[in-house]
Amino acid sequence: MAVTRAGLVYGVGALRAAARGDRTFWALHRAALAHGIVPVVPVSVIAEGFRTEARGDRIQDMLDGSEIEVLDSEGARRVGELAVKASTSDLVAASVAETAARRNCAVVASRQNALTNASGLLGHKVVLHAV
Repeated sequence: MAVTRAGLVYGVGALRAAARGDRTFWALHRAALAHGIVPVVPVSVIAEGFRTEARGDRIQDMLDGSEIEVLDSEGARRVGELAVKASTSDLVAASVAETAARRNCAVVASRQNALTNASGLLGHKVVLHAV
């Protein structure tokens, strides 16, 4: 049985794909927008994307059509607690997993192990589109 998700959450891999002009990623992004799906990008993902990628202009183009998930103190607590439970120091992956579980979204990312582990702890079977 197929798992249905309410939307998309982008991880760092999605931002890296956007920065390098990956055609498959951009086709997915355009298709999501055309079907009324506004991708969600946690703010921690944005920080990491701009830290590691030279083509910030492409990242910004992608962000212009996305919803930015801000991290308030309650969200930071949830992400930190999830990282501890998942035995990971990857707060970005924990942030993506927490956002996807809370919003019932599929994930476009590259960090499969950390995401899958953290999502499982939340009882959210991750639907991952690897880039």
